[in-house]
Amino acid sequence: MKNKIILTAKHGRPSTKVVYSQMTNDTAQLIHRRQIISTKTKNVIKQYYRIFKNNNVDNMFKQQTVDFNNSIIVRWGTREEIETNNTNIVYNTSSAIANATDKKLSRQLFLDNNVSTPQLVTIDGFRTEYLPIIARPLTHSKGKNFVVLNTNQEFILHYERNHQSWYYSQFINKEREFRVHCAHGKVLAVMEKTNPNNGNIAWNRAQNDTEPFTYIPWSELDKQKLKIVLIEALKATAAIGLDMSGVDVMLMGKKAYVLEVNTAPTLNTSEYVASRWGMYFDWLFRSEKRREHWDFTQFEKASSLIWKNYQLRDEIKAESDD
Repeated sequence: MKNKIILTAKHGRPSTKVVYSQMTNDTAQLIHRRQIISTKTKNVIKQYYRIFKNNNVDNMFKQQTVDFNNSIIVRWGTREEIETNNTNIVYNTSSAIANATDKKLSRQLFLDNNVSTPQLVTIDGFRTEYLPIIARPLTHSKGKNFVVLNTNQEFILHYERNHQSWYYSQFINKEREFRVHCAHGKVLAVMEKTNPNNGNIAWNRAQNDTEPFTYIPWSELDKQKLKIVLIEALKATAAIGLDMSGVDVMLMGKKAYVLEVNTAPTLNTSEYVASRWGMYFDWLFRSEKRREHWDFTQFEKASSLIWKNYQLRDEIKAESDD
């Protein structure tokens, strides 16, 4: 029997502890990598693992090394090099997480795979209608390092100084924004972000101190005509090469635009969303063989793109809709 491991580093720790405590598979291990880094040299002084077992996040022990062979491994936002062999099943490979981490590369992969996303802008490809242009470093999170360039002159000056380590994209005057939790070709949950109404282009909580995202019941998705939001999120996850992700999607009129794919999305602000991820991890670990993805192109309704609880339990037929 294979070991069951959820592996995460710094950004995934609070979320994974909440999810892990709700799982039913008590053979799975939650493993947090910890690193002590020198403030002077920035080198790693010490590395070890915090290991949780039996769904108990209060019972933790430390270990210097971990044997990852003969395991089912869920990578949650970590590209850590680990020793594995052909006995392993890995969900969210380190290469796919690297694709998601490099935001410019992500945008290019979206464009290459017909995912609707704001257009990347270069000096040669500049158009006045792209203004204001959004500039961000290649790696970012939580709405930090977000620069708005309002004129052609501002764009040229910033681009000439920073284009090797930043990327630039057209501004989309969004009406709504969502976080879509995608897993194996279906959606676990759809959350809507709160408009801060303060003029900020970024609507994330870290920068605006807004209320937690609002859960949209699956019964509302067709009424609100949100299938396009779900489809673009699922396409983006596939384009990056991921099995699971949290995708930020804007909506303007009848068109959806993918902003980015997150490989360790925040889950601990919503008990419901955390419980859905727990069910999904249980579903992954119940099979000793790699789980296949749903073909999301076969579904006509947005509500059909949502994982039903009975499907995550591997039940043949639901007694009632979840």
